[in-house]
Amino acid sequence: MTLLVIRSIPSYAQSLNWSDSTSTVKVRQQPLDKNQLLTVDKIFIIGNRRTKERIILRELNINEGESLTFEELDEALKLDRRKLMNTQLFLDVKLSMIQLENNVVDIIVRVAERWYTIPSPFFKLADRNFNVWLSSQNRDWNRVEYGLKFFKYNFRGLNEQVYFFFQLGFTRQLAVRYKIPYIDKAQKNGLEFGFSFSETANINYTTEGHRLIFTDSLKEASQSKVGLIGWRFRPSFYKNHGVDLRYYDVSITDTIQALNPDYFQNNGTRQQYFMLSYSFANDHRDFVGYPLKGYRWSAEIAKLGLGIFDDLNLFRLQGEAAKYIPLGKGFYFAGIGRGYFSTPKVQPYANLTGLGFGQRWIRGYELDALEGQAYLMQQNTISKKIFAREFDISQVLPIDQFNNVPLAIYVKGYFDHGYLWNDIPYIENKPLANRYLYGYGLGIDIVSFYDFVFRLEHSWKHDGTSGIFFHFNSAF
Repeated sequence: MTLLVIRSIPSYAQSLNWSDSTSTVKVRQQPLDKNQLLTVDKIFIIGNRRTKERIILRELNINEGESLTFEELDEALKLDRRKLMNTQLFLDVKLSMIQLENNVVDIIVRVAERWYTIPSPFFKLADRNFNVWLSSQNRDWNRVEYGLKFFKYNFRGLNEQVYFFFQLGFTRQLAVRYKIPYIDKAQKNGLEFGFSFSETANINYTTEGHRLIFTDSLKEASQSKVGLIGWRFRPSFYKNHGVDLRYYDVSITDTIQALNPDYFQNNGTRQQYFMLSYSFANDHRDFVGYPLKGYRWSAEIAKLGLGIFDDLNLFRLQGEAAKYIPLGKGFYFAGIGRGYFSTPKVQPYANLTGLGFGQRWIRGYELDALEGQAYLMQQNTISKKIFAREFDISQVLPIDQFNNVPLAIYVKGYFDHGYLWNDIPYIENKPLANRYLYGYGLGIDIVSFYDFVFRLEHSWKHDGTSGIFFHFNSAF
């Protein structure tokens, strides 16, 4: 019996280029014809010290006994590698075909697992982003938060997540969360549970000129309790449904209520409500940490206030669609459109959102908080890969999960634009609302493993003002 490795998928270092190119190794035979029908005999999984085989097999579109042409099987291996990488369980995934006979092959799945238990101290800022703290808050070290995060990924080898969070500083918080992706034999249904308790030394009680206004005279401004029960349904590889029921119990001091009677809109200092939401995502990106090819779209509908308490009655609808296109010669295009709508017209200040919150802003407007009932925005980026390499540091750090450090660098140009509607009567001095906004600029992205992304951007706004901004995640 002749053994012939005919195709393999690139290593993780090459995947920083997000390339699907493959290489052929010949052993005493000619490469198979692309239309030749092949039957998969066995699928072998190697390197999964913790991850259960059924979690890996769940992501494969190839099954034992299935017959495909060489071209179809080759393309299926590429797609299956992307899906396995996007589980974020592995540093590296390689899929190979091994020819046993002329028309029979085995599939070898080799995985390099991540570091799944991560207890780590942390130090972060309380503000919406680093740039707000650096500029608007004058680098105030009283606005820092620190504590301990404990993540247990891939708990029991079943892709479960256990999360414990303990925080001191500007906001004191304790949070726990448990997520199990599959509770049934078909591996389609999952559950999530969570609870958090927090106390904040200070909160923004109003907005003036798109700047959040705080009072520095309080030692404790608010307290909140949040509970979560969620159901997840994944009927196919790329589609995810989620239904969440959350309970919120938030209280503020009399001082905050006196400064802004519209904070809860009931002249009280406490707000209780349930929120029921449904979300759907269809994700075909090549790599979720820093995609360069594929597309994604998602939508969410939420009702805040279910009639159990009279504190809130709010409806939200939001969605987004993104496209990532390789242009050739190391150039890439990425674009995304986002929309948000809420009702009624007058909403409590505590529940307002808009552009500048939750990693959604027009680049160049990082310092601006634009609350409103609705917005539309669209972002575009053209990037050029200028560097991609893997560094072996095993002699310095002889740990399997860290001894190879991939690094990729991209230069880019971008243009973002959008419109935010704000007819809220108690918010004054809002020159950026109800008008067309745009921002553009140049930047550099540094990408490494464990989904690390660092962005340095020089952006210009519609009025010609500019600034340099730092971010620690992908733009979209």
